[in-house]
Amino acid sequence: MNKYPYLSDRNKAHYLSLGLMATSAFLGLLALFMKENKVLLSLSCIIAIVFFGFAMHYLDYHNVQGQSIKKYILTFHCFTIHTLLLMFSAFANAPGNLSYQVLHGLVDMMLVASLLSLTRIYKSDLSLSVIACAGLVTFILTLLNVNVVLALFIFCAVAVLIYFSYKKSIGSAAFGALIGIIILIPLINKNTPDVHRYLHILGYITMMVLAYLFYKDVEKQESLTPITRSAPVEETKIENTDLPLLDSKTSTSKTKRSTRKTKTLKFDESWFIKSYQNKDCEDLLNAPLTAFKGVSKKMAEDMKEAFGIDTIGELAENKYFKWAKEIVEEAK
Repeated sequence: MNKYPYLSDRNKAHYLSLGLMATSAFLGLLALFMKENKVLLSLSCIIAIVFFGFAMHYLDYHNVQGQSIKKYILTFHCFTIHTLLLMFSAFANAPGNLSYQVLHGLVDMMLVASLLSLTRIYKSDLSLSVIACAGLVTFILTLLNVNVVLALFIFCAVAVLIYFSYKKSIGSAAFGALIGIIILIPLINKNTPDVHRYLHILGYITMMVLAYLFYKDVEKQESLTPITRSAPVEETKIENTDLPLLDSKTSTSKTKRSTRKTKTLKFDESWFIKSYQNKDCEDLLNAPLTAFKGVSKKMAEDMKEAFGIDTIGELAENKYFKWAKEIVEEAK
């Protein structure tokens, strides 16, 4: 039985994510039409935080070593903190109080960090120090109540995001444009506080939709193909061949073709511990790495942490090992 069905199974993960996101968006819109009902808005934000947290764990579970994943996870962190602060700000006092100003500053700071973190996905050389400095400047401008400069500063972050993302992600560009409208409306017409607040909630919902699109896009880019214990194994890969599943020059001469009707292979018994000797292909594909002689439980745990590998079949299908084998073959 799979210990983490909603992490390892892609379809279950998507259904769970869609359910959380739809519920959060519904409650957020309901709070909007009920004059920003604090209870509904808080529930909406809490569910959104659960969604963001699950998405981060899912990405990390499937690709611990992927460098591009880190940029996406940074963005998810910024989204999550922004959502949490939005919930806190609903209970803040009226504008002018210290608690309101601090929360407002933190919300705007994480908004800028989110915009620049998105930009970093498309502009990889954008450093984290630049993002941190921009967020700090935003926070200071908010505390000093320099609203015009603050709005223009955030709008610059919006422009940067749109410039680098419009050709690669319509969703990111649309999100930036919406934030730009939210920021500029108070400067154009100071008598629109309600519209400004409503747009903030709509921006938060749009942010969730965008996060889900990123969440799916990561899978597409990384070509993730996790194998579960119930996943079918293509026997054509091991039929009609004298080589074992894991190629080894020293052991090729020892392998034999099985005469069984199922066309399974009999492997060198010295490869495996006693309980896994004389097993057929299907059993070996689903066997843990500790089935190999010389692989300790600690080594198997390290492989799990580094590459997300649990079984021998997953070891053979791991893209990094495939890439390494192709490089060796090309070098020959």
